[in-house]
Amino acid sequence: MSSREEMHLSDEQLDDYADGAMTDAERAAAERQLAACERCRRAVGDTRELLAWATRERQAVTAPAELWPLVAASTIHLGAVRRRVLASMRGLLVIGAITLIVATAMITWRVARWTAAPRAVDPTPQAGPHRSGTHPMVPVPPRPPRPPRPPTPPRPGTGSVGPSASP
Repeated sequence: MSSREEMHLSDEQLDDYADGAMTDAERAAAERQLAACERCRRAVGDTRELLAWATRERQAVTAPAELWPLVAASTIHLGAVRRRVLASMRGLLVIGAITLIVATAMITWRVARWTAAPRAVDPTPQAGPHRSGTHPMVPVPPRPPRPPRPPTPPRPGTGSVGPSASP
């Protein structure tokens, strides 16, 4: 805030001073400022003139007599008017509710059928091992590998040719 803005009363202070809504300390500070500043005195005067004009105008305005029945009818009978409007639309509202229920049921049924549909299975049997007692379409789990067999020594007289065999 510049020093120039600090020298003048704010709009809130002017309004409170004109309304008499300041504490004693605030009022004393505002009166010191008003004694020293022509601009602040004019602003307080303008605010007081505006308040006086608003008070005069508020008392001068009276509503025309023919307006009151319209105001009363629109506020007192508002509930009855709403009930009549809803009663006239009852058939349309019922049809809309039934349509909404049917549409929701159909969508739910379609989604349930779609998610619960069995998956398509290839009709051709798969090649591979088939054990008896199982369905040919169900894949057979692989067997665990067998441990390797130890080598067997050659049998005598089988005719194997080796370094020790000579004719």
